[in-house]
Amino acid sequence: MKKKLGFEIAMVFFALICVVCIGLPSTSSAAGPELSVGAGAAFVPEFEGSEDYEAFPALFFSAKWPSGYFIKLSGNAIRANLAPSEVWHVGPVLQYRKKRDDDVDSKPVSRMREIDETVEGGLFLGFEIDNWDASFQWVADLSDEHDGSLATLAGGYSFRMPQMTIRIGVSSTYADDDYMETYFSVDAKDAIRSGLPKYSADSGIKDIGVDLTLRYAMNDKWDLMGLLDY
Repeated sequence: MKKKLGFEIAMVFFALICVVCIGLPSTSSAAGPELSVGAGAAFVPEFEGSEDYEAFPALFFSAKWPSGYFIKLSGNAIRANLAPSEVWHVGPVLQYRKKRDDDVDSKPVSRMREIDETVEGGLFLGFEIDNWDASFQWVADLSDEHDGSLATLAGGYSFRMPQMTIRIGVSSTYADDDYMETYFSVDAKDAIRSGLPKYSADSGIKDIGVDLTLRYAMNDKWDLMGLLDY
């Protein structure tokens, strides 16, 4: 079976329409964190590689200290910077991956074995200088579901205006054999159940993406955020 290069829109402008964030600067101490919280909805593929989409909660939280330490929850991942620096960031990361069950629009995939939700954990390293940012992230399965690991390189540039910030980014993720086998292979049993041909996926570049993020400051407390990821 020949490999095909697939394209999918991972998140479709969930923020410009649905997400409002409120900044809550700390007043208890000069060294206290600046807090932001937000919530909305994202439209994401039903499962990795799917052409069908479903709504999914989109949560945002950020606590940032003047020294450079931060904790950020964005989408499916939470990161903590343990480096006291405004330029360099390093620390742990946890991220959630949706399950793939029989409640999907694709009839062949609905007959394949289910893949439960997973939690992945690892480390990230990044930097921000002027308007440029770049990061490397490595995570491995903590839920004993795919037993694999993924490495992601990402970078971007931000255009900053008085009330709006626009960031354009690129990213790519490498996945090992265990991950690719779990999510993309079709074994003999799944081939019989689904009618799909048998296929064994190898490790390699899982995806290449571009993204656009917009953040508009409506006033000193309220922001409107949006993300398009392709």
